[in-house]
Amino acid sequence: MIPDLIAAIPYRIPAQFGDAAPGHRFHLYFTHWEAGRFTPYKDARLPDIRHLDKPERERIRKEFEDRKRCALGNVCPLGDSAKSHIAALRARQQTLIAHYGPNAYRISTTSTAPFATGLGNEHPIENGFAFLTPYGLPYLAGSGVKGILRRSMLELRNDGEDGLTDTAIDALFGPETVNQPEDAKRGALDFWDVFPNPAGGKLVVEIMTPHFGKYYQGEETPHDSGAPVPVSFLAVPAQSQFDFHVVCQPNRLPAALQNQWRDLLDRAFAHAFDWVGFGAKTSVGYGAMAAANAQRPSNGAAVGAVTHHVAGVRLTASATVSQTWPAAKLTFNPGTGEITASFEGKSTTALKNPQANELRADLGEERANKLRKNKELKGVSVEVVQLGNALQLKGLTGP
Repeated sequence: MIPDLIAAIPYRIPAQFGDAAPGHRFHLYFTHWEAGRFTPYKDARLPDIRHLDKPERERIRKEFEDRKRCALGNVCPLGDSAKSHIAALRARQQTLIAHYGPNAYRISTTSTAPFATGLGNEHPIENGFAFLTPYGLPYLAGSGVKGILRRSMLELRNDGEDGLTDTAIDALFGPETVNQPEDAKRGALDFWDVFPNPAGGKLVVEIMTPHFGKYYQGEETPHDSGAPVPVSFLAVPAQSQFDFHVVCQPNRLPAALQNQWRDLLDRAFAHAFDWVGFGAKTSVGYGAMAAANAQRPSNGAAVGAVTHHVAGVRLTASATVSQTWPAAKLTFNPGTGEITASFEGKSTTALKNPQANELRADLGEERANKLRKNKELKGVSVEVVQLGNALQLKGLTGP
């Protein structure tokens, strides 16, 4: 009685889409309704079941809603290739930010609520999501981060925070309004795109239930006897990891801000994590983040040292900090021969030859062959070194 969900793709593409990224499943391969013709998802309607008894009507309604949820549920899992791409993008950012030295700013955090973005994008379910093309991975655009941080600084300015003036905010972000073309100029801060590492290796389906839909559409006054319609949308789950990267162009700053911009960013991020949120639906709690540690070079420390700002206390540590990952996953790129390690959402930079060859030799013949054949090897104990903002694979720590 209820039509099946299908995707508008050639028959030569497998029905489960193999290892397709969630963005590809959401846009290219999304399942619509098949009912003698290809029916858009938003136009799907229950068949006429008024002539059936109540238990049968309820069963059919439940099956219909289950199938609709299934269409979005099929989008959520991150395949191995998607996880690998996320790890590679995050590792690349860690490596690149280190090259900016004292002009670099990086802050890592964990979300305390689901994160959604791009809900206004067009899609058959009428709630879109922002995926990075062509990877099909969830992301938060750097322009969005910039907007949230500017709003955060404006709120702190309104609260009377020291150092946060209109002049300082315009110098950091660029003027918001321009009266004359010659007054237009860019701010000193560059914000990079953010690639979250979803907890559990998957996205989640969230539901909002507008209770006054017809009132919002201007059709009637609000009342308590309406029929709420649950609306599903995608989100990155809570407890996911987010890394924010900022690069400052100090030549664009007045002298008074040369040594203050990091402190202003510290306060702006802290306020945004606690009170503003990132992405969509922040007014109802989405996009909240936990308190985090900002990492950047210290003015008073030796070259290559890193300063950690924790609850107002600055602790300087050596740039070369060793740590052990007891059950890391090694990933092998057969095209380049490079090897990377990942563990608990963190990834190292690529280990190139001849060091990659030495690592494969240390693995022994059996494990080295498995790594070469499967392109990955799990449960390996490795030593990792922190170099600036990057993690470097040093070698094995056990048999």
